[in-house]
Formats: sequence, C-alpha cells, structure tokens
Amino acid sequence: MEIEMLYTDMRSVLLNYIKTKVSNNEDAEDILQDTFIKVALNLNSVKRREKLQSWIYTITRNKITDYYRKRAGLANVTLQEEFAESTPEQEYNDVTKDLDCCLMNYLNQLPEEYRDILIDVELNGIKQKDLIDKHGLAYPSIRSRVQRGRDKLKAALLTCCNISWDNRGNILEAKEKNSCEPPSSKDCKK
Repeated sequence: MEIEMLYTDMRSVLLNYIKTKVSNNEDAEDILQDTFIKVALNLNSVKRREKLQSWIYTITRNKITDYYRKRAGLANVTLQEEFAESTPEQEYNDVTKDLDCCLMNYLNQLPEEYRDILIDVELNGIKQKDLIDKHGLAYPSIRSRVQRGRDKLKAALLTCCNISWDNRGNILEAKEKNSCEPPSSKDCKK
C-alpha cells in the first residue's frame, strides 16, 4: 500500500523533474516507470523513512543518467557503423595540424611568469595546488596566473588566427590570417 501512496504523492513532481532533464515526454514517462519499479522492489531496504524522498530522487537521477548513457552508447554504435559503411578508406585530414606548432610558439612568447605555470598545468598535467612550492606562490596567485596566461595566449591566437568552433567548443578549423605571422612559424611544418 505504501508504494501506491508514494506514487500518488510524488508522480507529478518527479515527472516534472525528469522532463527538465529529458526532452521527450515518452522517455520521461519510461524513466518515471523505471524509477518506481526500482522503488517498489527496494522499498523494504530503506531503514530511515525520513530519507525516503531523497532516496527516490537519487534513484530518479540515476535512471536519467542511465537513459543518457544508453542513448550515447546506441548513438555511438549506430554512427560508427554508418560511418564505416559510408566512408571510403582515406587518410584523416587534420584541419588544425598547424595549430599545435603555432600554439607552442605563442606560448613560448608569453612572459615567464605565465609561460612556466601554463606549461606545468596544461602540458605537463600538474595540478595547480601542486605548483605552490615549485613557484613559491600562494594558490590564488597560481590560479590567477593560469587564468591570465590563458587569456593572453587566447588573445595572441585570435589576433593572428581565424579559428572556427563547433557548438561544444571543439576546434573545427584554424587558419593563419594573411596579415599576421606567428613568432618562429618557420619552425612549423607546412
């Protein structure tokens, strides 16, 4: 009887919550149903009744996550199969191949106080907090220099390069502007 009361009390609230995370109404209903199936199967395992609502929300969030994982997996498999079938064997053309060299040249032109910290964080993968002793700076100063260094590097790149991004921020294309030559670009392979 308790599951029926829970369903009656929480159905509309949970469904609205799910709909804020999932755009398809039928999928939202399916997630709600899966949530209540799990609640019904495991309701007796909840020892503290005052935590019941948060437990149900946790199940709901997990079901939403499962939904997106499943969709991503299916989409990935489908797209990979379609891509393999429809794409002739050819060499991948990296439209950003010159950007690496250009980026390194601009990075090397940054003032030492920014360059060394950016190299440690971005290229060597060292956590900012781990650089406190190495650079003899407080953590907020390290964070600040990383951010300023990134901004300076971005400004330099955008001054001399035309860069196109997709809606997720991935670089689609990078071309040098005719009016600008990156420092030491003669070292880059053309």
